[in-house]
Amino acid sequence: MVEKHGKKWRYDFLKDGIRYKKGGYRTKGDAIEAEARARATAKTINMDFLRLCNARLEDLEVRRTNDYFLENKRLFENLMEMWGDFPTITKDDVETYLKQVAKDSKPVANKHLRLIKALFNHGVKRQWFQFNPAVGIELFGVPRKKKYIPPMADIEKVLSLATPEQREYLIVVSHTLARVREINRLKWDDVNLDEGYIILRTRKSKNSDIVERKVPMTSTVREILSLLPKVGDYVFMNPRTNKRYQYRRKFLHTLCAKAEVKSFMYHALRHYGASKLMNAGAPLTDIQEILGHQRPTTTDIYLQSLKGSLQETIKKLEE
Repeated sequence: MVEKHGKKWRYDFLKDGIRYKKGGYRTKGDAIEAEARARATAKTINMDFLRLCNARLEDLEVRRTNDYFLENKRLFENLMEMWGDFPTITKDDVETYLKQVAKDSKPVANKHLRLIKALFNHGVKRQWFQFNPAVGIELFGVPRKKKYIPPMADIEKVLSLATPEQREYLIVVSHTLARVREINRLKWDDVNLDEGYIILRTRKSKNSDIVERKVPMTSTVREILSLLPKVGDYVFMNPRTNKRYQYRRKFLHTLCAKAEVKSFMYHALRHYGASKLMNAGAPLTDIQEILGHQRPTTTDIYLQSLKGSLQETIKKLEE
């Protein structure tokens, strides 16, 4: 539509749900010519792909964490910018995008490949798409970095500078070999002080099922949890928000800086605990179960055929 706006002319039209409007033309003829050029160059949105992205985000918002949802949302917005007007998205399109990302970071490109593959699988399962263009694309080779495991002296320095609440939190993480998000989600209903175990829960990335495992408590963890005040459903609550912690990014970095030790994060405590158990001779199958890994490596399967006592294994953390 071309119309007069004040003393000048403008065009205003919709195409595939997108509004195109521009004014300031001196004559109606100028506005008509400009509208024709705009219509010819306006992108045609791939509505099937837009529908897929929106449906996937709706599903993730319910099933997955907020961080995972936002990570996918940012990716989908970028993909819409690139592929939104493509009639069909092909394997070549996906590979071209991933190679561009890999120039800056191969691990990020591999992560995006997994997210894109999951996105199109969402559509294939619902018969919106006949094929997944990400299937068959190989991951980029990434040199495996050696995990940094802080020495006991560094951990003790950090603990000595922590507040009582921070110290209790870190000890529970390190003495259970838990993922920090599992400790953040730990509820009092998951703590059995009488029988001496906690129930940790995590989510499988592939099918979004919540998987739980029972982990025995060390005497130190049992003492800490028995003395903690029950101020809510969760064991560790943020006093400023009265909600559970999401991820405590800052305070451990700050403590490492104060202690003048190489910075480490919570996952290093899992590696430290697992290494300590292994050096103490604990069965690898027990360590795997305590860590909550889905499957052992082939070497572990061949080396370990007998399962030891988890109760005896967990006590080795205090030796």
